[in-house]
Amino acid sequence: MDLGDDTDPVLRSLGADLERDDPRLAALLSGEGPLRPRPRHRAWLLLAVPLLGGLFLLPITTAVGIVVVLLAVASPLAGCLIAAEGDGGAVPGHG
Repeated sequence: MDLGDDTDPVLRSLGADLERDDPRLAALLSGEGPLRPRPRHRAWLLLAVPLLGGLFLLPITTAVGIVVVLLAVASPLAGCLIAAEGDGGAVPGHG
């Protein structure tokens, strides 16, 4: 983390501490780290539109039951996807 010569020595020491404690955060703050955009899952939208349209052709109790089952199955999968996009298991305040 190069702060230049015109910075305060205290800020330089804080920058060095940050680099040592969390190099990825220091790289992001200095503008050197790669910023990865979050992937957009438009394919799910393309699959959901025909399925939701098909639900209007079913009786209401059947349609509600299908939606409930799909949500119950999708919840753990969504949790796994969210956990996979985490920060590698770093817990704030523990190190």
